[in-house]
Amino acid sequence: MIKKIALSICIVLFLAHVNAQTTADSTIKNLPDNTTKHSLDTPIRHKTDTTAKPIATIHSPDSISKAIAVIHPADSAQHSPLKTLTYEQYSALLKGDDLYNMNLVAVLNHFPMPDEVVKYKKRIDLSPIQINKITAIATELHRKRLEMGGIIIKNEQTLDDLFKGGKLDEGSVIFYANRYGLYQGELRTAILVACYNTERLLSPAQIKHLESLENHK
Repeated sequence: MIKKIALSICIVLFLAHVNAQTTADSTIKNLPDNTTKHSLDTPIRHKTDTTAKPIATIHSPDSISKAIAVIHPADSAQHSPLKTLTYEQYSALLKGDDLYNMNLVAVLNHFPMPDEVVKYKKRIDLSPIQINKITAIATELHRKRLEMGGIIIKNEQTLDDLFKGGKLDEGSVIFYANRYGLYQGELRTAILVACYNTERLLSPAQIKHLESLENHK
């Protein structure tokens, strides 16, 4: 009897051990392979994050605005690129403006500037032929002003470079200084010739009317 009881206990213990081992194996098989998945996902997520962040930074509106500001700084202080020219002088040469009243001798003697005549073309009753011819004179004069302005700036830069570098001689100084006077003379000649040719196309009454309008503007 005792032997039967002992045998039964051994059988029960054996079956319990086998069942526990089977359950453990089944649990292990059914577990998700988190280790492998984590090892694969982690570098992918890390790579995506580190790539996306700089791209977003580069293309943000703030970054673009800062880049443009560096390339094209605002000229709030209005400094001339040439230390020998004021900003006003440099800007006038670039735009073809006359800071030195080169036309004064003509205008004071009733030889008007062509652009002024065109501005008042209706009020002084210009004919179509007059408008076409005087507009052509004004256009050519503006082109010449822009051309000479750029040449004068370049010549001024050359003089500055010569003195700044110390590599100059008397002949170079004379040459470029004389060129400056030559360019100024060429510019004034163009202005005065334009005034002369404009006056020839106008009647005395039109000139008088123009001067009256300019005096009351």
